[in-house]
Amino acid sequence: MKSLVELLELLVLDCARKSGAPLARDVVTLRDRVKHEGDSFITITLPAFCSDFERSLDMGQIAPGAWLSFGKTRSGIPEFLQGLLREVFDKDGSLLAEPSTLCIQLVRQICLFGKKLLRPCSEEREEAAVERYCQCEDDVREHMGGDTLLGVFEEVASILMLSMPLLRDEVFCDFLKPDHGPGRTQERILGNQKWAFRTWNRRLEDVGYSYLHYGRGQVARASNIATRRPLYPNEDGELVDIGGDLPEVVEPEDEAPVRVVFVPKTLKTPRVIAVEPVCMQYAQQGLARLLERQVETCPLTAGHVNFRDQTINQALARKSSCDGHMATLDMSDASDRVSMIHVQMLLDRVPKFRDWVFACRSMKATLPTGETIRLSKFASMGSALCFPIESLVFFTSILASMHWRAGMRPTRQSVHALGRLVYVYGDDLIVPADEAPAICDDLEAIGFKVNRRKSFWTGKFRESCGSDCYDSAEVTPVYLRRDLPTDRADVSGILSSVSTCNQLHSAGYWKTAAAIRKAVEAVVGRLPQMDEATMMSLQRFVDAYPNVAPGTGPAIGWNHHSEVVSPRRWNPELQRAEKRVLVMVPTRASDSIDGDAALAKCFRLIGSQDPIAPDHLDTSVRPYSLTLKRRWVPLNI
Repeated sequence: MKSLVELLELLVLDCARKSGAPLARDVVTLRDRVKHEGDSFITITLPAFCSDFERSLDMGQIAPGAWLSFGKTRSGIPEFLQGLLREVFDKDGSLLAEPSTLCIQLVRQICLFGKKLLRPCSEEREEAAVERYCQCEDDVREHMGGDTLLGVFEEVASILMLSMPLLRDEVFCDFLKPDHGPGRTQERILGNQKWAFRTWNRRLEDVGYSYLHYGRGQVARASNIATRRPLYPNEDGELVDIGGDLPEVVEPEDEAPVRVVFVPKTLKTPRVIAVEPVCMQYAQQGLARLLERQVETCPLTAGHVNFRDQTINQALARKSSCDGHMATLDMSDASDRVSMIHVQMLLDRVPKFRDWVFACRSMKATLPTGETIRLSKFASMGSALCFPIESLVFFTSILASMHWRAGMRPTRQSVHALGRLVYVYGDDLIVPADEAPAICDDLEAIGFKVNRRKSFWTGKFRESCGSDCYDSAEVTPVYLRRDLPTDRADVSGILSSVSTCNQLHSAGYWKTAAAIRKAVEAVVGRLPQMDEATMMSLQRFVDAYPNVAPGTGPAIGWNHHSEVVSPRRWNPELQRAEKRVLVMVPTRASDSIDGDAALAKCFRLIGSQDPIAPDHLDTSVRPYSLTLKRRWVPLNI
């Protein structure tokens, strides 16, 4: 199996072939640096090299202090990759009038190839992540300046919220359809067992988010407090006890805190998320889905605050990399810096909805150290409400800044007009380039933090929602996300390697793709070539997993030539041509529920467009668990 450094050596050689640049000495440098620094040179140092490179592109010349850990020529160009960099910068370190877009792409490809490799961080970096999480709490608690700007924020928020009639008219509770998410929970309960509620928070009951109405399979009218059993109306309208137990109602001071955990992101820093209790996650899902539908259909936000479609931001990034009209901004610790105060001000004009949102907000968090802290932020990643709320807060903040700088009092017309210039997808923001510096200053004045190293508005480089562009050309690299598999049981590694190999081959990095293909086939055997439709099916499966439909997953194979021909047959029972291929199948485990829990789940499935497994009440998909099997599938899959 090829090591990480060996793969990157092949990638450098691929880049040399594509560009014609002399990169042989860079392979030697690469080997020497990895020998002394380990793989962190590839996963941490080279991404930092790329960050300095992008900053220099944005400034139009080599940035001061760039590439400190690399030897440089007199012009300031690093000796490493100078064969490519000389096609981008002149001998004085200024950006060429027409820099080579290909060389820009290749520099980024080499430097970022190992950035997102899924490996655990060191203990020191995890400890630093916890400290930063706590520091964000202190910042949120102490830094709420910009009183005048916050006043404009409130006015803009009022106009936005009143334009969403379902929230304004306080009838939203009739349209709520809470559900369980696919992820982990604070109690470590998974699958079907989430439907058998053990607890329900008193704060949910107090605002009307009642277990009897929303958590149970039938709508009860009352409950017998003495026995903690629900009462239902009979044919005569009398309330009677027909059986079944209520979950324990938990008082606010006894609520379980969210569990703060690490999720691999990069080797430089892990992603910190908070795992919510079952009842809170369930309640949050209902409000989040309702809020997203309202925002997606509101005339003031539709198409400009997006939750599912990243292509809008991606297309704008590409266009702006050419015409320079728009800037792409990136936020640091985005969700952790949205405070309770921001959200209270945002939802002030829809008080009932605001009360329900805050009833779903966890108030405490247990850190990996075991310490429990009280939260000042609205919610961390892990809350279903985190993404839609932060998107709305950022959208409102940007419009407040634009109104304040222009000396305008917000009106519905002005909010609509200026809102046409802003696009938000979570913490990926797109704003007018000429206003970007002022908007960044104002965002930081009201408590947020702009990642200025990843925000661009002066040069021709833009990045948003995973699309990196320079002068209208796509320069997004292919990332190696997992180590190459050594065992057939490592299905996630096999899947990731197949995807990476296909992307590399399509991009023309053939030596690297061939090495990955060889490593995969050493584990699973030779694979056939798949058509484009099959590869798209595979990608949809990856995007949807673990929230996948039951049954057989897509076949795996290559998007380039293979001599392997799959066995084929005609299935007379199904009247179709079939082939026998290796497919991914989600692993299902015994997970039986009955009674109220089963009824509640069945009610939630009414009207669902997704296929439902016949045994869905007896088994459930194990999150993030796949297996490979050879099966007969339709010829066109």
